[in-house]
Amino acid sequence: MTKFDWIGVVEDHGSRLAWGFVGNSAEGEAPVGADAARLVTFGGAASQPVPAKITATAPGGALTQTQPLGLLPITSRLALAGLCRTIKDFDGVACVVDGDQSHWVQISADEAVSFQSYLTPTLARGLNAAEAATADIDALSDTLSRPERLATQLSSAQLAEDPSATIGHLLGAELSATRPYWLGQRVALIAAGPLAKAYAAAFTSQHLMVEQRDLRQLQQQGMIAFNSQDEAV
Repeated sequence: MTKFDWIGVVEDHGSRLAWGFVGNSAEGEAPVGADAARLVTFGGAASQPVPAKITATAPGGALTQTQPLGLLPITSRLALAGLCRTIKDFDGVACVVDGDQSHWVQISADEAVSFQSYLTPTLARGLNAAEAATADIDALSDTLSRPERLATQLSSAQLAEDPSATIGHLLGAELSATRPYWLGQRVALIAAGPLAKAYAAAFTSQHLMVEQRDLRQLQQQGMIAFNSQDEAV
């Protein structure tokens, strides 16, 4: 069994994620009982209001906002820290699809300036559309142009048993609401699993300048960024 220099642990929507590191290199999942010189648990610090520096010393905490009321969990903050570590001087918007929510975060000078959160992943699962192979772009365009009709559009998609149309309508509503965030901006999509494909198709349909990144890989990079800050103090 590999001996790690340190193991990073974070709670992710009821499950425990643990990765082993040798120096600043992620070496894969760390099973329970894995040997390491140091265990670093993330998410134990008090939350911070935005605007806030994305990378902090471990263990870090969630980010909060009062208008609109929002909570950006440590799992998403780690992914943003990983983004800033791997793409130097990133200035734009990140869409983090993490668990039950998506978070649109304005980033400038390695700070989270503001964010908005959406329950699109939760609604997609509740409507049996989270595993759709892709998003129906016609459905997306229909709701993007007329978001006030979302409820009836979803009703029609459910009657037709068309999960691609369902997720298309949901993403159309999300893109309509977030237009001030993404219009003319550099956008990073941070996601994993089937929903990543649906979001990518939605973004491509609107000709966004999108850079797609894997959620888990960026969380690992975020742990390295937080840990490096801790060692520098």
